[in-house]
Amino acid sequence: MGNEVETSRKLNRIIFILSIFGLILAIYVLQSFLRQSSIVCLNSGCETVRKSSFSYIFGIPVPAFGLVGYAMLAILTFLRTTSKDIRLLQWIRRIAIFGVIFVSWFTFTEIFVIKAVCTWCAVSTVNMFAIFYLSLKSYNIENYATHG
Repeated sequence: MGNEVETSRKLNRIIFILSIFGLILAIYVLQSFLRQSSIVCLNSGCETVRKSSFSYIFGIPVPAFGLVGYAMLAILTFLRTTSKDIRLLQWIRRIAIFGVIFVSWFTFTEIFVIKAVCTWCAVSTVNMFAIFYLSLKSYNIENYATHG
């Protein structure tokens, strides 16, 4: 059981680091939306996506949703370092599930509606899928360790 707990702690640290990375990424992209300025991009997709009306939901820039999601994940994973409460992990998993659904929808919208892909959005998508995978793995380890 000690090995499972250590593995779960390591996964939590990785999720925390990925959440902080996502938070920094969301801040960088969001500032370009708020200032209506371009950002460093590997292609022209970032500008096309930023200027698209599909990059705003109810007038809120899409990166703002990422900012909130990544911030919540960072806070919950930080709290999890001092608590063994499985409910924190359940919330991490739920936010990761919502995050994967959200980035999948937005990636679909980029490719098939906007017809451009923002490099930073693609990186965020991969990041969220990694968080999702690790949160499921951690949840399964914790669930197995508690319920045998």
